[in-house]
Amino acid sequence: MRSLGMPIYSQQDWLARLQGSDYSDGPIDIYNQGARVLELEKRVATLLNKPASLFFPKGTVAQLCALKVSAEQRLNNNVVLHSMSHMVLDEDDALQSLLGLRGIPIGGFDGPFGLADIERIEAKFATLAIELPLRRAGFKLPPWQQLLAISQWCKTQQVHLHMDGARLWESTSAYEKSAADISALFDSVYVSLYKGLGAIGGAILAGESEFIESCKVWRSRLGGNAFTSFPMVIGALDGLDNRLQHIPEYVARAKDIASLLAKFPQLEVHRPATNGFFVFLEGDIKQLTEKANRLNQRMGLKLFSQFSRFPTTHKTMLEIQVGAEHKKISDQEITDYFTSLLGE
Repeated sequence: MRSLGMPIYSQQDWLARLQGSDYSDGPIDIYNQGARVLELEKRVATLLNKPASLFFPKGTVAQLCALKVSAEQRLNNNVVLHSMSHMVLDEDDALQSLLGLRGIPIGGFDGPFGLADIERIEAKFATLAIELPLRRAGFKLPPWQQLLAISQWCKTQQVHLHMDGARLWESTSAYEKSAADISALFDSVYVSLYKGLGAIGGAILAGESEFIESCKVWRSRLGGNAFTSFPMVIGALDGLDNRLQHIPEYVARAKDIASLLAKFPQLEVHRPATNGFFVFLEGDIKQLTEKANRLNQRMGLKLFSQFSRFPTTHKTMLEIQVGAEHKKISDQEITDYFTSLLGE
């Protein structure tokens, strides 16, 4: 089935991709040690212009390590983060239940927080985490000048500024800045290796050398030292070679699709800043899901994952993301799909 977002590969597809890679030769890595892992870490550190970086099998583990080390360095367990962020909504309270950190959520449903929101916090805190873009609020990004102001405030207050950059590669177009330019505002940066880059999984955490070195013990404590990770590492290196340069095209296509869908009067379409955006419509989730499933099978494509509710509206929401194989789905097919979905 053709997917507008992240491609859907079978096990045989993955095996074929690994066998066909330019990086398939050589010995496997053992417990995160090996030439390919080192190559990947160095390449991403260079892209982000950070002194050091560290490979992780999972972004959740990478970010927990960053928050824990920051807390230890400042003898303060308080972490400020957006109430709609991935770490608040999608990680089963890991930072508090697992590491004893105290999350201080701020910000509303409709977008990123600003400096004024931060300055109203009464408690002293070690770390401020910003997700770029804020997916659960509609893939929204704070304005560049706002990011600059927050970064400067953190430096003045000696607060560690961490970026949840799972979609950093997809955010560069909106800012018209390089990944290194954006990363320069942050003390530590996590980036995903499987979303835009298309690896099987994996993540990189980048920052100052001493900070990254301190994260190694927590990577081990949190189970981040897999016996071998070569399928993820090979896929990430391939992604850097073959996909990274095309990510701005995903963003441009998302904007084109949003303009296409905006022509339907039944749809409320949010203008994308990255490769993802929200669409709202009237209708029962169960009925819409059944209709969408039939369309998916008949047309052999998948434009979005599921319908859901957004806290501030009674309408039904769907999330569209554009990925590496978006060209396999034409604008006409998207128009036909939504014409059928919205029809009687």
